[in-house]
Amino acid sequence: MSHATLSTLVNAQLQMPLRALALTVEEDGPGEFRWRVLERRGQAPVFEALACSDITFAAYDTALASGYGELQRLVGPDLQYGPRLEPDFSGNGVPRSGLSAPAPQRPGAAA
Repeated sequence: MSHATLSTLVNAQLQMPLRALALTVEEDGPGEFRWRVLERRGQAPVFEALACSDITFAAYDTALASGYGELQRLVGPDLQYGPRLEPDFSGNGVPRSGLSAPAPQRPGAAA
């Protein structure tokens, strides 16, 4: 692929807005940390879980690093430019493929 073609593809991709993703660490109990990747849908300030750890970690920083690794995996090759929305037929943005898997929920957790 030529540099000009690659540049055109990158510029087209950058025209779409970034997806609003967040990584958070929660403490289930003393010394029991769990990461969660969240995404804001639309303009409402409400985030939906995309993925969460199914194990707990004894340290906050370990949970954070593990969650960041999962976020990198979810974003995949788009990491350099950030995960972008793709246009749908209505003209609104929709998530790019690869990040729409439902998040596992821990028992008793509210969605």
